[in-house]
Amino acid sequence: MRFVAFVIVSIFLGLGLTSLSLSIGSGMATDRQGSWKSWKNSGHVNADPYTRAYIAKTGQLPLPPQIAQTYYALYDNAHRRLHTSCTYLIESPTVEAKWWTLAVYDYNGKIFENPLKRYSFNAESAMIRFQGGFNIYASQTPQPENWLPISKLGPFILVYRLYRKNATENQVTSEDDVPLPLIKRMSC
Repeated sequence: MRFVAFVIVSIFLGLGLTSLSLSIGSGMATDRQGSWKSWKNSGHVNADPYTRAYIAKTGQLPLPPQIAQTYYALYDNAHRRLHTSCTYLIESPTVEAKWWTLAVYDYNGKIFENPLKRYSFNAESAMIRFQGGFNIYASQTPQPENWLPISKLGPFILVYRLYRKNATENQVTSEDDVPLPLIKRMSC
């Protein structure tokens, strides 16, 4: 009887840990830099089983890492969960990629609906600072410069995509390769 209980508990524990690993990413499958994480083998032919399961779970069709790298943020720089009740400043140094996009998604991975129909900023649509880089605000209330409206739904995710200069460049392999934006909570 104890053996059967042990097997049942082991199965549920294993399934729970696997589900958690697919949601937040394990150290084996993701790279972390500050608030941002990236599934390092996403879109790669030889992706590990966790990355393949994550892609199947989310329904994504990722580009190969030689072409684009996608970063996800669920927390600000003080490691507080991103929430629509707060105003955030996403502050980036000069972006070295050929093209970039920054979008706000709800916790289920869907775009926030808003009356302005503004869902993201990219290398062409964002106002760039004189010294390079950009400032983008994510908030329910209008903000100066680049403003991404968010609705009153609760937790959200920032998705930052960098498209390489050409298809022969290597995948980003260390945090020194790409300086990622800082995510500062301005108010709540």
